[in-house]
Amino acid sequence: MATTATTVRTAFLRTAPGNAFSLSDTPAYQVPDFSRASVEEITRTFGLSKGESTKLQKLAQQHAGPEKLRKALRQPRAVTKATAEVLERHFTFRTMPRFIVTDVTAEKTYVLSNRPFALQISFQNDFDQPAELVNIDVHWAGEPFLIQQELTDADRRKKQVTVAFDETQTLPVGLVRFTVDLYRRDGSQASFIKSFYVLPSNPLSLQVAPAGATVTGTWSARGAFQPGSNTFLTECQVTIANGDASAVTMKRRVNWSFWDGGVGSGSRVESGSFDLSSNPVVPAYSVWQASYWFSSPSGSGIYNKYHAKEDLALEIQMEASDGRIIKGQITCRVMLAYGVNIIKVGDFGSQEHIDLYNSVDIMRQIFEQRDITLRGVQRYIINNSLAGGYTTIDSETEFRNLLSDWSVSNDFVDIYVCQDFNWSGYNGYAGDIPGPTSKTGNTDGVAVEKTGYTDALGVRRLNTDVLSKLIGHEVGHYLGLSHLEDTDNLMRSNTGVRGPALNYDQYRTMMGHGFMVFI
Repeated sequence: MATTATTVRTAFLRTAPGNAFSLSDTPAYQVPDFSRASVEEITRTFGLSKGESTKLQKLAQQHAGPEKLRKALRQPRAVTKATAEVLERHFTFRTMPRFIVTDVTAEKTYVLSNRPFALQISFQNDFDQPAELVNIDVHWAGEPFLIQQELTDADRRKKQVTVAFDETQTLPVGLVRFTVDLYRRDGSQASFIKSFYVLPSNPLSLQVAPAGATVTGTWSARGAFQPGSNTFLTECQVTIANGDASAVTMKRRVNWSFWDGGVGSGSRVESGSFDLSSNPVVPAYSVWQASYWFSSPSGSGIYNKYHAKEDLALEIQMEASDGRIIKGQITCRVMLAYGVNIIKVGDFGSQEHIDLYNSVDIMRQIFEQRDITLRGVQRYIINNSLAGGYTTIDSETEFRNLLSDWSVSNDFVDIYVCQDFNWSGYNGYAGDIPGPTSKTGNTDGVAVEKTGYTDALGVRRLNTDVLSKLIGHEVGHYLGLSHLEDTDNLMRSNTGVRGPALNYDQYRTMMGHGFMVFI
């Protein structure tokens, strides 16, 4: 008999120090010392063979100083011609004046949660124009923010500026990325990207995050439907952060539970435990990461909740060998999708065509921020010779005749993009709220004006900012949404003040439409 209980599999990802977390950060600039660098470091830095790197290391140890080494490398058969060319370019580059940020570090080596900290920005400026200003863009789990600071004469002499983050700018445990831009008086700019994993000051914590490939727009863990096995797969990434000066060993046992409602206050849907293959060890001031997959077959509690399009909360609990218990929680929900038929009514220029589908892509991103995406975009055109009067919509009767005459027989939303609207101030209209799931009448679709204009070069364009929200607005009607005058909401009635926002109640309304499917 097939099991109806959720099963789990795991994969260890990595450990990483909290002050060197991201592999995509800007590498610190250092002038290599060939006499002290290892053969492996030389090979990795310059792309040389191990044999050539060994020769270079020996020459550097025999000839002190870059000029003597450079002269030795020019001797016949010292190294291969290709290696000599690489190193000649390197030495030439070393002598060139430059304006660069050489490194970004934390003043106290690491960044700890909910505590003030400071970043030290080191730089090199070989020009007369002085460095004047540093900008730091801070990207973390909350709203990004910017810090600016002018450099002093002392900063310029030291070639280093320290930027302090006070009590109002502390950060919680988790990943933070600093984008540092240093500006000279003449406007020249040098940039550097540095990521930290903010370590717990308590000093041990567990965080649960979505896995990268299955994140939803609201940063929830996604219950991804697997049609081949009729299961829902929930993947999450678990990070244990250690803010202590010594390593922490964890026990192998992992306890998990899914809840309908809040953890501990709602009803438990399913729970269980499993043992990792070995005891996780979290190095000092570092993190340990792993992925956990929960596979929920038809009939299981989690499957039933996901199938009913309900949100769940997941809690992961682990215990350190010294008895400390750490927990992390995350919201889990399905991601839904609908399809669209984009039907161009009348002829479009080549740039208008590009702008139209850019608008559709922006519209998709708007819905994805509320956990709904597109499962397909099908393209159609009714050329001028066939469109007749439908290129400009003059009345509701004409709009409904267009829907009846040109409906696409599938389970996607028909979106007619017309040349113009000449009807009572409208620039878009939906067949019904909500629109039907059948394609047999005069209510199964929406129409919008293409928002055309001619740019300064005489090229026919579409206003992608307006059109993306206009299409999204009318599709919102089709999926069941009425007008809502909240600031920045997509369903505001006035095009001029309409924004991209959709709230949770609107999401719950749209998910019930018959065109919605699990992905």
